[in-house]
Amino acid sequence: MTTYRSRRLLPYALLICSAAILSIGLARPDPIFIAAPFAAVLIAAIVLSRTHPDLSWRTSVSRDRILEGEEIEIVSEVASHSGGFEISFLVDVPQGMELDLAPTSLLIRRGSKASLRGRMTCRRWGSRMVGGGVIQARDMVSAFVHEIAVEPTVAVRAYPRPEQLRSLLRPRSLASRFGGYVSRAAGVGLEFADVRPFVQGDQQRHINCKATARQRRLHVNLFHPERSADLVLVLDAFSDVVAGSVSSLDMAVRAITAAALQCLRRRDRVGLLSIGGTVRWLLPGTGIRQLYRIVDSLMSTQLVLNYAWPDANAIPERALPSGAVIVALSPLADRRIASMLLDLHRRGHDVSIVEIAAEVLLPEPVNEKEQLTSRLWTLHREAIRASYRQMGLPVAKWDPGKALQVAFAELDRFRRSSRRVQS
Repeated sequence: MTTYRSRRLLPYALLICSAAILSIGLARPDPIFIAAPFAAVLIAAIVLSRTHPDLSWRTSVSRDRILEGEEIEIVSEVASHSGGFEISFLVDVPQGMELDLAPTSLLIRRGSKASLRGRMTCRRWGSRMVGGGVIQARDMVSAFVHEIAVEPTVAVRAYPRPEQLRSLLRPRSLASRFGGYVSRAAGVGLEFADVRPFVQGDQQRHINCKATARQRRLHVNLFHPERSADLVLVLDAFSDVVAGSVSSLDMAVRAITAAALQCLRRRDRVGLLSIGGTVRWLLPGTGIRQLYRIVDSLMSTQLVLNYAWPDANAIPERALPSGAVIVALSPLADRRIASMLLDLHRRGHDVSIVEIAAEVLLPEPVNEKEQLTSRLWTLHREAIRASYRQMGLPVAKWDPGKALQVAFAELDRFRRSSRRVQS
């Protein structure tokens, strides 16, 4: 605890001394009467200087799991075991959060409790410790200020707000598990596929009455079974292109959250692969727990400076199941991620790339040298894009401020057209 003396005490003492000297010199009591209130404050300060606050506190929040842009309430309950003090709480605001309402000061008496309430809004996803700050206790005349440092004790997780996404890429091969995709094969399902003659073991409810009457032989309906797919989302953690409040890493995190949410709703298996200074992976899984695992893993993503050149050998085989759709979110600003995605494609994986338009995030060139550098960098990126498409690797650009669904629709269109050309 740190104690500060009020700056008013020294002027008060000088005023009292001056009034006493003036009263003696003039032989009049008027200056003493004028300085009497200030003398009372000074005497009270001398008496209260021996009293120190004995406080106990507990900080809590209204919610410890929120989305970006949502608000939380911070409540600090303070109990006094000594004399009365005026309590105020100066809240420390973590990076990525804003203080909307500061806690107001309250008068707390001995043996009583008070609650200091404030509100903060989270502007960026991540896990943060809140509740820290400084508790100030002032005596009754504000002669001394006692400050007690409070360490943050409450962890708040702010989950990324997902982008709007209605549909994803259709995989080229489906697993023999029940899911939300309609298989091309015929079997037990809901979507009508074909009509064939009745054989022993067919269910009577599948009999097609019109075909039976026309052919004079029992015929049954066939249906397309519903199957599930495997999706592996790849996050580029090599670099982050930032322009103001817009970040390519933030865009990628929100897009991956939306894609994982959409796939898990269709009962698909979703995995995560983070490629950067270190290679981190999350094995494909299903259910709401898998969604929380993915989001928690995304929130712990950090850019690690590393000059190593990882390849596909650093990824375990279980993290990339056979026949899975691999969707990478990257600004393609680092050559290592471009090389690694090509390596995955050459190994037979179904890779698709959503390229975050980094050139839109960069500032405008101000001189001829910067203009030349920007043109060369743009040409280099166009060459990479063209080489990807020539190899059959779909790439779709996603500009900041535009819908993510447009990029996935472009990927799906490229995959369908390339499949027709190959056949």
